[in-house]
Amino acid sequence: MKLKNNINTLSTTYAITLYFDDTATTQIRALTSDLASITSNDYMIANSVPPHLTLGMFHADDSELEKLETLFGEFVRAVQNEFTGRELPIAFAGPDNFWDKVIFLKPEDTCRNNLCHLNEQLHQLFLPHFEPADNRNYLPGNWVPHVALGVKLTHEGFEKGMEFLKNAQRIKPGRCVQIGLARCNPYNNLESVQIGKS
Repeated sequence: MKLKNNINTLSTTYAITLYFDDTATTQIRALTSDLASITSNDYMIANSVPPHLTLGMFHADDSELEKLETLFGEFVRAVQNEFTGRELPIAFAGPDNFWDKVIFLKPEDTCRNNLCHLNEQLHQLFLPHFEPADNRNYLPGNWVPHVALGVKLTHEGFEKGMEFLKNAQRIKPGRCVQIGLARCNPYNNLESVQIGKS
């Protein structure tokens, strides 16, 4: 029975994500913490969500976890081969938002080609087997690369957060150094693998 046509209440959402070098991670964590204080919304911290950029989200049930992990391994190997001996840089253009409820860091346009390529590559591999999650927002053509800083914000929290970020110190450019497979809601990183130049 294929999950693609049989989403049920037993399915779980999984994310394939990029993680950053220690310096970028520390800076993003500090900004997330400051934003939580300003907005009175500590969802990201309370749920131990690490700084990350999600490339795709998929539904899977327990019987399909092995297939999910196998495809994740194939994707990781393809990315490792592509980025052997070179870096996968990340730089941020500044804050942006979704629907005045989510505040995120938007990658600079110079990073978008690599990120969009990885997003497309991931979905070519996974879509024949798994149904996309999060209202299909991560599908190529729909996807907006982002690193969430605050989610589920009230109108007041959103306004305070965006005002705070106007004057916040910018995150210095860094590198994507790992690809992870995580279970969502609550966030639980299942596996992380090194990519790119060490």
